[in-house]
This record gives sequence, structure tokens and C-alpha cells, in this order.
Amino acid sequence: MTTEAPIVILGAGPAGLATARQLAFAGHKVVLIERSDKVGGMAASHTVAGQRVDLGSHRLHPATDPDILADLRDLLGDELQVRTRNGRIRLAGRWVAFPLRTADLLRSVGPRFAVGAAFDAATSPLRRARANTFGAHLRSGLGSTVSRAFYEPYAKKLWGTDADELDAALARRRVSARSPLAILRKLVRGARPQGRIFLYPAGGYGRICERLADSAIEAGVDLFLSTEVRGVHIPTGKPVAAKTNATVELEGLTIDAHQVLSTIPISSLVGLISPRAPEEIQRAIGRLEHRAMVLVYLVCDQDRYTQFDAHYLPSLDTPISRLSEPKNYRDGADPAGSTVLCCEVPCWVGDETWTASDDQLGVQMAESLVRQGLPKPRLVATETRRLPHVYPILRPGYTDDLTTTNAWLSGLDRLVVLGRQGLYTPDNIHHVLRMGIAAADAVNADGSFDRFAWKTALGEFEEFVVED
Repeated sequence: MTTEAPIVILGAGPAGLATARQLAFAGHKVVLIERSDKVGGMAASHTVAGQRVDLGSHRLHPATDPDILADLRDLLGDELQVRTRNGRIRLAGRWVAFPLRTADLLRSVGPRFAVGAAFDAATSPLRRARANTFGAHLRSGLGSTVSRAFYEPYAKKLWGTDADELDAALARRRVSARSPLAILRKLVRGARPQGRIFLYPAGGYGRICERLADSAIEAGVDLFLSTEVRGVHIPTGKPVAAKTNATVELEGLTIDAHQVLSTIPISSLVGLISPRAPEEIQRAIGRLEHRAMVLVYLVCDQDRYTQFDAHYLPSLDTPISRLSEPKNYRDGADPAGSTVLCCEVPCWVGDETWTASDDQLGVQMAESLVRQGLPKPRLVATETRRLPHVYPILRPGYTDDLTTTNAWLSGLDRLVVLGRQGLYTPDNIHHVLRMGIAAADAVNADGSFDRFAWKTALGEFEEFVVED
């Protein structure tokens, strides 16, 4: 069976939803296809033991563009709550308030750390050597004290490789404080109440995407959930005739589309495209890796585990990178007498963490939390979620492979790639929402795509820095 849709979007995460909704507002007919049974991608929420939980720790940052924030306020209404962050980070074997606060940091980490950080700040002007690795870039800017206590072990945990085996571009995208002076400014801001503010929906972070989906459907978007894309055929030849469409193959259905906009992982997309990508592209995409993650949800027979929303655990002596307690992110109708903890555990697809049973992981995580000086959870059940594409691994030279792949993709008529997964880049939700709107605005009234406008927008997105 064959049908026609002027615009088909692959993936109903934040980028896909924002794009589809904006296009529908402009009068375009849009079909949005999602493999999962719910919208949101990694920004989705689900229910564990009667509580709404997220896929890790998520917040809506106050740095969100005012126009986007105003739109989200309209969509969510009173459900969007203003909250004060109350987290902790484990540094030098001690707990420190996070976001960092100057007095607490100096009091908690001890004189040795403080003296080392002070020395690094004083000698910062002398460290301006060009660095091509994540580790060297951080040590050049921040000094060795903060780098080795926090960023370097955290890098090893998140990306599964040493900081000096990661590209310096990762530091520019992931570390907003790039000098001791910048850290000091961040500490000062963090000490002020307004520096610790975030926004969060009472019904879980996934409410953002759920409301966007509701609005998109109301505007005319056709949303296909639980739908697997089997192939994407792109017309070849230059120029492509105006009436020659791309085709998107689903089970039992072929969609003719004037434009296909993809937000799915770039490696998955390349594998779907026909004619098959050249061998050079196949090799390049094969070298672009992702770190996976298992989310281990500990259901506990207690009203609260701690008063903190999140615990950051950079040390390699625990597999957990971050622990969050959803109840502490909101004022909501969560059930009394129980709480859920979310342990984020970076891993590789197929390794011993990925393949361990839920019960095994529950016991391991509970024991690990106790070793970090946290209370013993009153564990009654464990659930997990396994995510194969979480952290893009930016090894030295990855830009060559990504540039090669993107050059090939951008040369394909009727296809546009965007979003966190599509562009192989770490980004916050407010970044990808803005990206989706820009992609939609690049679609002309006749359905053609303004490549120049999109290229200009992409240049702007390259300057985004992930907010903590």
C-alpha cells in the first residue's frame, strides 16, 4: 500500500516534535514516525511503582530561549514548576553541595584541594598551549586539581575511555567553565538562589514532549507510534525532478515524501538509506561510537531516601555516574510510603552491566550506594531501562568521519538531518527545540528546503554549550 505525505519526520523526540509542530503551524502536511510506543526519546517519562520517572536526571534550564520558554509555559500551565536545585557531588571522598558554592566547596574538600585549585588559578595565564585532547584542554584551562578530581574520572566513566583519548571539542561542548576564573564566577552564581533555579513539570520531564505532541496532533500532524522504518529511498541524479519523491518504507505501507527530516541516530539512518552508502561512508559511520547506559530504578519502601534531588558520582570506585530521586524534583501527587531511585550506569552494549539481570543490578547498585556513604536503600523491587545511544564518543579525528558522513548526507536531495542523535552532538532540550524550529522555518511554502538558511542555523548550533 502506498500513500503520499509532503513531509515525513523520523523520530518523535524533542527535535522531531518541535519540527513537526512548527511545520503544521505553517500549513504543511506532516507525518511523524516513532519506533517507541511513546514520544520523547531520551526526554520521555514512564511509570515505576506508581511514580513518574525520567530516563535519568533532566531539568529545563533557565537559559532556555525566552520565546521557547513562554511557549512551554503556555503548554504546561501550572504543571511547570520553578524549583531550587539541591544536589551533591562526591569530591575527594567528601560530599559537596552542587551547584557548587564557594564557601561550602572550600570547607568540604579540605585545604589540599583548595591550595591546589588556588595555585592553578594563579598560574592559569601560563597554560595556554594548544590542546587537541579533552584531558589536555581541561588541564590547560582549569589546571590539574579540578581536572583530575572531577572531569577526568567522570570522562572515563561516561565515555568509557581516558580523557586524553577524547577530542578537545568535547571539552568545548560539555564544560561551560573553561578557566579557574570562569569556575569562580560559576561558584558565585551558584551561591545565589537564582543561580540554583530550574524548571520541571509536576508529571515528569516527559510532559514537555507529551504536550508538544498533543499540540502537534491538534495542528494536524499524523503521529505513528510503535512504527519501525524499514528503509528510506532517496532519488538520485542531478538535478532531482521536482515531482520525484523520496520513499519511506514501513511495514505494509510506503510513504512518498517530498522531504524527509531525520532525527534518529545517524548510524541507524545511514543503514536505512538506499541506494546504499559508499564504502567510505560505511567505514566513517562505523567509527562513530556511542556509549550506552542502563538505568536502574530502585523501588524503596520508604517515603524519602534523602532530601537531595541528585547525587553526582565522578569517582571510578562506583559504576553509578549519577543518582536521582524523582520525588525531590517536584511537588506532585506521588504515593506516600515509597520512593524510586534512578541509578545512571554508563556501559557498553553487550557488556556485563548491559546483560545483567534486574535483580543483580539492584543488589549491586544498593551496595555501591552504601560504599559511597549513602544510606542503605530499603529495596523492594528493581526495574531497568537499557539505552544503546546515549553519549557520542568524540575520539580524536572524529570530526573527519563526521564531516565526511555529513557531506554525503547533505548532498542527498529530499533528506535533512537534525537533532542530538542525527547530528551526533550532546545538547540540552532547549537547544534541540530551537533546532527543530529552525529546520521547520527552512522549509519553504512549496515544500522545498532552504539549504542556505539551514547551513546558517547549523553554524549557530555549533556554539551551543551543554548546561549542567
